[in-house]
Amino acid sequence: MEVKSISSCINCENITSTFDCSKHNIEVDIDKVCSDHTFKKSLTKESNCSNCINFKTQNCANPTLAAEGMLCFSWA
Repeated sequence: MEVKSISSCINCENITSTFDCSKHNIEVDIDKVCSDHTFKKSLTKESNCSNCINFKTQNCANPTLAAEGMLCFSWA
């Protein structure tokens, strides 16, 4: 059996934590996709604040909550 990645709003860089598309300014479902989909690096079992590029920077969306072992929708 071959396992593949799919394109959906959940792995698009334009989705916000409230499931709104920042490009089209609409609320989306996680099982949808549009022709403007921009793939966002996927989360893995190892994803957490400590390996997020925004951890301990001004770009961190949750600086007061961010900690090793934690994870949020803004992980990059």
